[in-house]
Amino acid sequence: MKNWRKVLFSTLAVLLAVAVSGCSMVRVNEKKDRDTVVAKVNGEKILKGKLLDQYQQYAASYGVSDEDKDQVKSVKASILDGLINQELVRQKAEKAGHKANDKNRAQAEKEYEQTVADYAKSLQQKAEQDKADKDKADKDKADKDGQAGKDKNTDQNVDYEKRARAEMKKSLQSMHMTKKDYIEFVAENIAIQDYLDGLTADVSVKDQEIKDYYDQQLKAQKETPSTASYYSSVPIVTQPASRRVKHILIKFSDKDMKKISELRQDNKKKEADKLRKTKLKEIKPKADEVLTKVRGGDDFEALMKKYGEDPGMKSEENKDGYTMTRDAGMQPEFLEASFQLKKGETSDLVATDNG
Repeated sequence: MKNWRKVLFSTLAVLLAVAVSGCSMVRVNEKKDRDTVVAKVNGEKILKGKLLDQYQQYAASYGVSDEDKDQVKSVKASILDGLINQELVRQKAEKAGHKANDKNRAQAEKEYEQTVADYAKSLQQKAEQDKADKDKADKDKADKDGQAGKDKNTDQNVDYEKRARAEMKKSLQSMHMTKKDYIEFVAENIAIQDYLDGLTADVSVKDQEIKDYYDQQLKAQKETPSTASYYSSVPIVTQPASRRVKHILIKFSDKDMKKISELRQDNKKKEADKLRKTKLKEIKPKADEVLTKVRGGDDFEALMKKYGEDPGMKSEENKDGYTMTRDAGMQPEFLEASFQLKKGETSDLVATDNG
């Protein structure tokens, strides 16, 4: 029950629900959409907003692409099952007298403050590492040019705790929560955990049962290691090696991407490959132009802003790049190229079904 806390402050994708058709623009009523009932558990409603919030957390943390419709559908179905199970347990706990109280809230507040401190520390460590990397790069360049490098001190006036609080507040707002909402949410889950602990206090388990459960979990978690800590109450497999990757996408048209995707889904590999090859030829001159600029030493960030056509690279949660794991829901060629790179390296052109 404690694993939901690990991902609660993952930076979330903020989706603008606007669809453009011809010269007209249709705006989705976000509040009405979020208030849609997706399930009922003994009369208690589970709203679409809660499902979407947890899906966005998962997608941002594990690189789920909205273009992979089957994966999106599967993830949302699993999350909904989890929400239903959570509500069933909550109702059982409440019936047994386990409800959020002041003691739970005090513990939740303490955990919140610890999260602030840990996050502030991680921000400071990242800033110090970034400075060390930049100083080394500047020194190497100065040595190469025969000039003395300039020593720039780290800004000692940065209030990392204040910055951590601001970013956490922003993350909560993206989940339509205030700090008070979050404290109540955590307090309620502490009460539920107390209930579950009471249920299992006198339970004895045989060694063979432990081994069988371990083997079952190991098999399941090996299939999708990056999600083990998210879904399992007893993580066995730790998240695999990951890296942050930025890219400049020269993409196909939405129509062409959709057609290629449909051909793949219909198991028409040859037709899909042929169409992709044709469309790659059309965009290759532009891609070559960008690659030449990168190889020539132009700033990658500036080129990405000017030429990049992946909206995901422009979002706040991906400002440091996509978090890549071996089982992330990305294009396979993109994944493979990402894991062949060392820190600071740039790949050649990588062809995918997106561009």
